[in-house]
Amino acid sequence: MNSLWPIAAGMAPCLLALVFGQWQARTLRARCAHLQAALAAQRDTEMRLDFMAHHDSLTGLPNRLQFQLQLEHGVAYARRHESRLAVLFVDIDHFKAINDTLGHDAGDQVLVQFAQRLRQCVREVDTVARQGGDEFIILLTELRSSADAQQVSEKIMKAIAEPFTINGDDLPVAASIGVAVYPDDDADIEALIEKADLAMYAAKQRGKGASLRFLPSMQAKAYSSLILETALRHAQEHNEFILTYQPKLHLREQKIAGVKALLRWKHPELGLVMPLDFLPVLEQSALILPVGAWVMATAMAQARRWLDRGHALTVAVHLSPRQFFHKDMAQMFAAALEKAGVPGRCIEVEITEAMLIDRSQNAEEVLHQFKQMGVRIAISDFGTGYASLNYLRRFAVDVVKIDKSFIDDLSRGGAMVRAIIEMAHSLNMQVTAAGVETDQQLAQLSAMGCDEAFGFCLSAAVSPEEVDALLAGRQQRAEALTS
Repeated sequence: MNSLWPIAAGMAPCLLALVFGQWQARTLRARCAHLQAALAAQRDTEMRLDFMAHHDSLTGLPNRLQFQLQLEHGVAYARRHESRLAVLFVDIDHFKAINDTLGHDAGDQVLVQFAQRLRQCVREVDTVARQGGDEFIILLTELRSSADAQQVSEKIMKAIAEPFTINGDDLPVAASIGVAVYPDDDADIEALIEKADLAMYAAKQRGKGASLRFLPSMQAKAYSSLILETALRHAQEHNEFILTYQPKLHLREQKIAGVKALLRWKHPELGLVMPLDFLPVLEQSALILPVGAWVMATAMAQARRWLDRGHALTVAVHLSPRQFFHKDMAQMFAAALEKAGVPGRCIEVEITEAMLIDRSQNAEEVLHQFKQMGVRIAISDFGTGYASLNYLRRFAVDVVKIDKSFIDDLSRGGAMVRAIIEMAHSLNMQVTAAGVETDQQLAQLSAMGCDEAFGFCLSAAVSPEEVDALLAGRQQRAEALTS
């Protein structure tokens, strides 16, 4: 046995080296595996970050940056192969109302389903991206003709027309689409997107669910808006605006109880310009604030003059969203009332339904400030928007104004008008009918219990002096009847 010991002793270093080598190999393999796992985790993180940087977190669609890259590649390909591509600007109609009435969770569900339907309407080679908010943008590549883009647009319209299922309920959704084609409409990338955007806004002005291909006249219209704004600034600086007043008849007492103040532009060359031709541009610009302040001051001063002559007329003044939600509007209005020496009851502030339900603004607080001044609050064009009985109960509304479209429907029975009158009276609100044009409409409204009416049947918007003449004429007729 002793003879084996030298052999074993000689083997020990070899065994030790073998064991050590195996340990080194295992350690190396472990380190390699750990390194590979770390590299894989880093790649995953980088891929996630890259995805987040180029995609929308809600819908998973490419974002504006990724779309721009795809568009650049698409234009380069189309240029090389002398083919066409199209940009489609898609906007969900009245999406804000969906958020306001159903909540942002429902709005998010609409966006996700909307994105899925868009993706199903295009090919794998096309790109659907979320531009932001409720706007989506689509890139159609390798088109044979510009008509192909219109076919896809019609396919999208058909897909969107199917009701959306939101929280178990069916919800109708519509969209407006603008189309611009490369190189027919423009060869510049930024200009192509801009023209698709212009076409979308033109489609939206046509109503719900419209699709339009870009036309040069759309760009001319946008350019003319800029020119018009410059001209309106000149008009404001040179006192070219005037106020006219459309009388409102109290139907039960058959007397003029108030007037609606209406802005006109007395252009030195064009003559009298009506509000439809300039008011939309004015309300979208910052000019509405100084012009609106002038309207308030002028209307209140006129109300004071009528009050001094024994006519306690209520003067209605419309406020745009930019005016109504201006942080200092209530203080400015109160200061104007004090300067004119007019009690708040002589002024009626008119706002739209959309302003009433705008959750991004605190309409309730603003209305409360106006009510503290004694001012009457009127909701114009009632029945055309999204306001409900809950809103009318919640807010301190005094007057509901029925839209002219419902007055025109009186010949078919006027069920909607009757329902609005009954509803408003049940909430202790007055009802004013707008756009009354015939004696028959006036008689129907009186029979239904409508409180006030105005329109061409009674009088167009006239100067303060002509209102004085109308007041005098009605007073003389009343005196003749009682004598």
